[in-house]
Order: sequence, then C-alpha cells, then structure tokens
Amino acid sequence: MEENIMNTDFDVEVFSREIGMSRTNLHRKLKALTDFSATAFIRVFRLKRAKRLLEQKAGNVSEIAYAVGFNSVSYFDRCFKKHFGKTPSELISS
Repeated sequence: MEENIMNTDFDVEVFSREIGMSRTNLHRKLKALTDFSATAFIRVFRLKRAKRLLEQKAGNVSEIAYAVGFNSVSYFDRCFKKHFGKTPSELISS
C-alpha cells in the first residue's frame, strides 16, 4: 500500500493481486480484522496518511489530496470530513 499510495488506479483488484489473494478472500480478511471493506480500508489508509501530511504542513489541501491518491479534491474533502469530523482546511487552521 505504501508504494502505491499516489497511484489513483490502485484499487481492490490491484491490492489483491499484489498480496496474492483473491478479491473475495481479501475482503473477508480485512472485514474480520478491521471491520472495513477492502475499498474502505484503502480509503481510510489514504485519509490517515493525508491527515499526517496536513499536520506536518507538507503542502496545501489539493497537493496532499493528489499525493495520497484522490482524483478529486471535493471527494477528498467529503471523505475526510466524514472520517475525521472536520474538513482538511479546519484541521490545518486548528
């Protein structure tokens, strides 16, 4: 996941191929361990990395959104707010 975080095409299919597990088994394993689907697991991983980069002031919101593999800044904002309870801009200003 670390190597592919910037890759916007990194999805469950690629993830399952990389670790040598079927998509179904990957989903089951992640659901059992983290209570997230494989898609949600990848998204949360990216969001946590983005939060760390924002706290380190490693760039502006759009730069960080693209750096962690989001294609759309508005989608990144929505996901970030849903997961952390505040927007990336609010995190930066606090």
